[in-house]
Amino acid sequence: MGWGNIYRRRANVFTLAMIIYIDYKALQKREKFMKKPKSDALWKKAHERNAKRVFNLMVELEGLWVKLGQYLSSRADVLPSAFISILKQLQDSLPPRPFEEVCRTIEKELGKSTKELFLDFDENPLATASIAQVHHATLIDRQKVVVKVQYEDIKKIILEDLKDAKSIVDWIAWAEPQYNFSPMIDEWCKEAPQQLDFNHEAENTRTVSQNLGCTSKYDSNKPINQVDVFIPEVIQEEP
Repeated sequence: MGWGNIYRRRANVFTLAMIIYIDYKALQKREKFMKKPKSDALWKKAHERNAKRVFNLMVELEGLWVKLGQYLSSRADVLPSAFISILKQLQDSLPPRPFEEVCRTIEKELGKSTKELFLDFDENPLATASIAQVHHATLIDRQKVVVKVQYEDIKKIILEDLKDAKSIVDWIAWAEPQYNFSPMIDEWCKEAPQQLDFNHEAENTRTVSQNLGCTSKYDSNKPINQVDVFIPEVIQEEP
C-alpha cells in the first residue's frame, strides 16, 4: 500500500470525525428548545447513526481501526449502548485476504514458495483477524502446523493509523475537555508494536508450551527471524 492510500485513509478518518462532531454539536444546540422525551429520542438516533458510520469505516479500513472498534465494544462505561451493540459485530471474523497475498508474504519472508515448504496448505483460513490470518498446513516432514501470516504492509498502515487516532483524540480533548481519551490511546501506542511482532508472540508461545510440559521435536531455542509469518506446531491433546 503506497502513501497515496495512506493519505486517503487519513482523509476518510478525519472527514468522518468532523461529520460526527458537527452532528453532535448541532444536536446539542437543538435540544435546548426541546422537551426531554423528544431530546432523548433524537440522541438515541444520533448515536445509532454515528455508530453505523464508525462501524462502516472501520470495516473498510481494517487493521488498527478494527482492533480499536473491538476494544471500544467492551467499554460500556465510555460509549453509548448503540455504539456497543454495533461495534460488537467487529468481534466476528473478517473477510479473508486473497490466497495470492498469503503466498507472496510467505515466499518473501521464508524464501521459498508454499509448495516448497508444505505438503499441504489449506487455502481457506482457519481464522481471520485485524492484522493477520491463520491457515492449517502440513510441513514436508508431515508435521501438522498452523501458519499465521500478517497482511501486506500492515505495519506501516497501523503505525500511520495510530498517528491519526492520536491526532483525533488530542483534537477532541482540545475541543471538548470533558472527553479526554489520551490515556487510552497512549496505551494503544505502546501495545501496537508488540502485537505486530511475531517474534514476541513466538517466544510467548514457547514459554506457555514449556510451562505446560508440551514436548516438541523442534529446537525450542531456535531463533525466529521471519517477523511476518509465524508457524507454531499443532499440539494434540493426549487421550
